[in-house]
Amino acid sequence: MHARFESLPAPTRSQEAYDTAMALRERPGQWAHIDSHPNLNRATNQGHRIRTGKIAAFRPAGAFEAQPRSAGDGTADVYARYVGSLAKQELEDRP
Repeated sequence: MHARFESLPAPTRSQEAYDTAMALRERPGQWAHIDSHPNLNRATNQGHRIRTGKIAAFRPAGAFEAQPRSAGDGTADVYARYVGSLAKQELEDRP
């Protein structure tokens, strides 16, 4: 064992998740396809992690909505939208 003094490495995070969250924030209330998965279970899990803020880029919890959709061929897609700055009634009025 030895001591090697150096700067602490920068924390790593998923830049793709942060970029996606930022894109959704720029168009509040609009649904967007954000990911594809080999099965509905994985898409459902990702949607849950987005809605609950388990993925740091999508915090605070409840600021994003996410829904999985079966693609019909066994795969599944995840759609999400940012709702943090919109009133609930305003979202319900959108198509």
